[in-house]
Amino acid sequence: MRPFVESDFDDLFRLYSDPEVMDLVPPFRPLTMEETALSLEKMIGIFAKSGYGDFVVIERKEKRVIGKCGLQQLENSGRTELQFTFTHNALAKGYALEASMEVLRSAFNDWGLEKIVAVAHMNNRHTLQVIERIGMHYEQYCRFYNSEMVLYSLEKPKDSTDSIFEPNYQNSPRFTLHEV
Repeated sequence: MRPFVESDFDDLFRLYSDPEVMDLVPPFRPLTMEETALSLEKMIGIFAKSGYGDFVVIERKEKRVIGKCGLQQLENSGRTELQFTFTHNALAKGYALEASMEVLRSAFNDWGLEKIVAVAHMNNRHTLQVIERIGMHYEQYCRFYNSEMVLYSLEKPKDSTDSIFEPNYQNSPRFTLHEV
């Protein structure tokens, strides 16, 4: 995992223009090239300003982009949101779980954040499964991104050995965070 750079446009557009991927991800429709370019520019800017944000997720063995995972500000709330989007063929393979765990580990240990939230469309079972497996707790049904969503949260563990830092996989991590 590494921060996005301008040359990631083609991979990001492949992800954002896939109707199967975007069906349950805000804005709940494929993005145009122009919208993707604006999103990429925004992600690069946020990362440069805050030191964290969205990461491009590259499958280590095949060296191919399979998605994105990171933190952003949850609209109109002042809260920091964990979010992830993966290619359709990367679903249910543990990539989102592993990438999310790495982002949370950095959020709490390196970036000094105390609480992270996540929202998901109620029908997005893959996202809801990941959110629950990483230890987030249900808070409420709510409305974000012009849709009914489910809100979960996770507070910084008191000790870095708490369960959030013990992911449910046997092998060594496939992803690590890298600076550009």
